[in-house]
Amino acid sequence: MEVMLSIKPTMLYRTMDFSRFVQIFENEELYFVNPSVWDDPYEERIKHSKNHALFAQCWCQLGISDAMWRIYSQNGMGVRISTTKEKLESALKSLAKEKNYKYRVRKVVYKSQKKFEIEAAKIAKELSQDFNIHRAVDMLYLKRDAFRHESEWRATLFFPNEKDIGGAKAIKLPIDPHSFIDRILLDPRAPDELVDAFKFYFKNKVKFRGEVVRSQLYKAPRQLKVEYDDISIEDL
Repeated sequence: MEVMLSIKPTMLYRTMDFSRFVQIFENEELYFVNPSVWDDPYEERIKHSKNHALFAQCWCQLGISDAMWRIYSQNGMGVRISTTKEKLESALKSLAKEKNYKYRVRKVVYKSQKKFEIEAAKIAKELSQDFNIHRAVDMLYLKRDAFRHESEWRATLFFPNEKDIGGAKAIKLPIDPHSFIDRILLDPRAPDELVDAFKFYFKNKVKFRGEVVRSQLYKAPRQLKVEYDDISIEDL
């Protein structure tokens, strides 16, 4: 008897400002940027002739992350969307097939500064001897331990035909946001009035059919009470 195993999809999360979220639904697109626009200069640790032809987008594997809210939702107006690795790959596959692009969706590996530099030097040496875009892209999936809190997955696109780029620092990936996005989570610090306004917008203006809720990250738990008669004083 053949047993069919159910493979659980890999959930991915992306936290962003509300205005960026609105653009996803209005334009039905995801934005991929060239790594040169990111803050971390180590994203381009190796300089080569195809740097400008690479575009990427970052996702987080952690469903609950205080760091993501504080970094990407500093004013309490942030929104976290969730999808799956499979849906992201499907969208990339469709574009790659149509335009003959190459893509990768993979988890980022974190290393100490020393080990990062050793690996970067190794990759640079290999590329100088025999340049291979697959090996060059490996550097985009290597980050220093200081960024480990991101628990990042990264989607990358490579444009073999430079005429398709035209010097652009960002490219657009067409999606159907209603099927691509599974759930919308609102900032746990957002006041009730803002939560109600967001929910109204998502359900009545955007017509999003999925769940829209506020994160419970900072919801106070019921306190555990301790009853005592005598106090024992000991060294801390």
